[in-house]
Amino acid sequence: MMKTSFRASIREKIADDSLQAALDANAERRVRARVSALTALPDWRERRQKAHAVRAEVIEHLDEYLAQFVAKVSSNGIRVHRARDAAEAVRMVLEISETAINSSTKSSLLFAKAKSMLAEEIGLNQALQAAGHRVVETDLGEYIVQLRGERPAHIITPAVHLRRHQVGQLFHEKLGSPYTEDIPTLTQIARSVLREAFLTADIGLSGVNFGVAETGSLCIVSNEGNARMCTSLPPVHI
Repeated sequence: MMKTSFRASIREKIADDSLQAALDANAERRVRARVSALTALPDWRERRQKAHAVRAEVIEHLDEYLAQFVAKVSSNGIRVHRARDAAEAVRMVLEISETAINSSTKSSLLFAKAKSMLAEEIGLNQALQAAGHRVVETDLGEYIVQLRGERPAHIITPAVHLRRHQVGQLFHEKLGSPYTEDIPTLTQIARSVLREAFLTADIGLSGVNFGVAETGSLCIVSNEGNARMCTSLPPVHI
């Protein structure tokens, strides 16, 4: 039954002209952007090989590097929680939330979230919302699909399946903004809403692209600036 449903869904999406146009346009943009980026970085092959070697070395001796990383992070004043599975990770975040509530006069919290596919995988948003908290995705694509009540369609471009007229209609319906298909205007509308979330969030929640074992540094790669807001403005960062 599931196989039949899956195949039916595939046929439906292939026949969706709007979706196919959105995916084609995204693919073309990505190819052009990659060519442009590599042109500006003549030694990209050497850099990629070096990064591959570093990754392989860390994976080969993961326990040693993780112990070093945790020690450095802890010495930097960050509290480390180690979860054995998704359920325990969710429980730990809820416990941190309870601690934050107990130290305030609030009954629920606002989470400003950025750059975390792990949170998607373990159902963290749903658990926080079930506990009465509000979670705002601050990556633009993630924010758009959150308003639509959807999961991300792609790990890098969550709203890759949508076109500008769909986003314009969404903002008009959900945010009360005048309908527009102008991308800079749509971006400004989202920015004005998200700015309030950055300034009033009780907890910032983010993923990490990579950590540096030697220094205990946490590195997040972002082209929107929202990750910096989520990790620095709220009084608590998870």
